[in-house]
Amino acid sequence: MTNQRDKETKMYIYVADVVSVVWNKDRAEVLKRLRGKKSRQKLVEEIVAQGGECSHQNLKKLEYGESESVSIKVLDAICSAL
Repeated sequence: MTNQRDKETKMYIYVADVVSVVWNKDRAEVLKRLRGKKSRQKLVEEIVAQGGECSHQNLKKLEYGESESVSIKVLDAICSAL
């Protein structure tokens, strides 16, 4: 049995050439799981402390899968804080 993931085309490009990434409910769930018990506000404070940008409202929209995309800049800031 072949799953959908096996049929996806993969391409390697420079991250610097990417402006945003498509966001979906699956990615939202991963973000929630990675945040764990840390409050959204605490994560936002850590992002800002590292010089990143992400509001509490934006983080909430990402976690609820309400955003269609996320900028690489914001995604990088979230990943660095996590």
